[in-house]
Amino acid sequence: MSFSQSAIDNHIFALDIGTRTVIGLVGHMEGKNFRVIAEEMVEHESRSMFDGQIHDIPQVAEVVAQVKSGLEKKTGLNLNKVAVAAAGRSLKTVRCTAELEHDANKEIELVDIRSIELAALRTAHRDLESGNIADYYCVGHCVITYLLDNMPVSNLFGHRAAKIGVEIVATFLPVSVVNSLYAVLHRVNLEPVNLTLEPIAAIDVAIPASFRLLNLALVDIGAGTSDIAITRDGSIIAYGMVPMAGDEVTEPIVEQLLVEFNEAERIKRLAGSCDEMAYTDILGATGNITKKDFLPIIEPALDRLADAISSNILDLNGGIPPKSVFCIGGGAKAPQLADKLAQKLQMDPERVVMRDRSHLRNVAFNEKSFLPGPEGVTVVGIATIALTRMGYEFMSVRVNSSEYKLFNTREINVSQALGLIRFDPRNLIGKNGKNLKFYFNGKEHLVYGELGEPARIYINNKEANLQSSVKDGDDIMVIKAVDGRDASARVSDFIPQSSEITFKLNGTDRNWRPKALLNGAEAGPNTLIKTGDSLEFNANPTVGQIAQAYNINVIDKILINGRISNAQDKISTGNNVEIISPVENITGITITVNGEKLVLNKTKAIFVDIFNLIDIDTTNPQGFLIMKLNEEQAHYTDPVQNGDSIEVFWSDQETEPF
Repeated sequence: MSFSQSAIDNHIFALDIGTRTVIGLVGHMEGKNFRVIAEEMVEHESRSMFDGQIHDIPQVAEVVAQVKSGLEKKTGLNLNKVAVAAAGRSLKTVRCTAELEHDANKEIELVDIRSIELAALRTAHRDLESGNIADYYCVGHCVITYLLDNMPVSNLFGHRAAKIGVEIVATFLPVSVVNSLYAVLHRVNLEPVNLTLEPIAAIDVAIPASFRLLNLALVDIGAGTSDIAITRDGSIIAYGMVPMAGDEVTEPIVEQLLVEFNEAERIKRLAGSCDEMAYTDILGATGNITKKDFLPIIEPALDRLADAISSNILDLNGGIPPKSVFCIGGGAKAPQLADKLAQKLQMDPERVVMRDRSHLRNVAFNEKSFLPGPEGVTVVGIATIALTRMGYEFMSVRVNSSEYKLFNTREINVSQALGLIRFDPRNLIGKNGKNLKFYFNGKEHLVYGELGEPARIYINNKEANLQSSVKDGDDIMVIKAVDGRDASARVSDFIPQSSEITFKLNGTDRNWRPKALLNGAEAGPNTLIKTGDSLEFNANPTVGQIAQAYNINVIDKILINGRISNAQDKISTGNNVEIISPVENITGITITVNGEKLVLNKTKAIFVDIFNLIDIDTTNPQGFLIMKLNEEQAHYTDPVQNGDSIEVFWSDQETEPF
């Protein structure tokens, strides 16, 4: 039978994942009674949980798997959904109210009641966050009273009113506690259909609603934590938690008798019904201890535990003891614990009692239970409260076609929803490609990587973002982010397509194609550049490079377009370069034009010849052309001699004063 079929029959699978044991049961409603049809209990082989907190997820999951498998064999059901409860470690509670307008002509329905309770839960969550307390989940709530047009009532269903309200106590646990519980269930393919707090579950069956008019305290003493709930005036008014329980009593037995922890647990249990207990220590030696000698070993631990529980009860109950204290859980069976609680609370010992399954109302069993004591109460409450409140704490959403159950106790957005299902955040934000940094002609150069593309998000086929609100039943599609490509570059990216230059060298036409050097070695245009490389490229060679290329090793004089130059000067297309060696017969007339030494390659020259060496366009007048030869006004046909000083420039006056 599939789980969906069993759900129709009101079957529920409940798990109580405790510090020492995991208890599971399967049951269903028969009229007003809850019938347990099968149950299973497996102890942890090692201390994989401390103080109600899961420490070793794989080991706890293995024990849960054993319980699940045992129940499936007993019932023939395929169990893939489960109701669970969390211990009250780091518990925080918020008491708040909410009100909603309502059509006074319509009867109040269950959906209206659910809406008002959820509104109160969201208010509680905002109140918690306003105190700078984040990353807490609501794991359950209890209604203190309903309001019908501002008048208190016990049940809104069927009434008519213009305004409805509710006052609740909401309980919150850290995200780490809840996520570890989720992780265990995920490993064994179980989907949570209801999550509550252990004392909320326990009180649902241990203290009937008719008892809650009295000021009572329920203490669920497990192995790692003691969870507390207080009732008064028909409601549960407070919850609390003490981070110590039965293990606090077991640890001194380990130390005093030198036994393993599981052996110490066995001795502690026997002490409740035996006058003498046999044991085997870690050395293999056997021994016996009487109850009279055993009680002094655990008495200091019992005192500490009773002190902590009684102090918490008094804090929650306004400093006064309740009328009665009901103790459940396996730790409640510790010898003399109930008496010590009564003493600390200054109560009649008969008012501090242990509640086992025989006191549960409207609960039946198919067979004799192997858990008749107080340790079997909470798991029944987990099941019964799930049947009555299933769906209050969860919402269903689809993410990329997969269905998930999320907490439905506050307004959540896409970002929070994806966090709850452990969606990889790296798929939401595309990383930019890596930049390429290298050196080009001695200077640092940076090529930027491609920008990443962020994820695209849609809710019900409409474009959304990480801050968009998510509701029950929403279909979320996340198209993963795309990382940008890393930057890349080739030598050709930094070389002009037409980089060849032409010039004259000593009267001969020459061509020069510059070479790219990558890390000192010649590189082709398709060579890839890597981070840290050094690329050298100069489109214009120096005279020294030209001389080296054409094996001119000894240089006496360099002229570029007639100007005296040096080996570091660069050559451009169209230049006339003369590299004169010492052995050559140097001819020409050396003159100074506008302060610059030039050479006229002639034995005889006139003034007009200098215009071949200077950058003055006489066809495009810029004013009056002033020509001076040795500081005297010159004419185009004046002879020019070696050593002459010449000035040529444009002026806005026809003549310049001498």
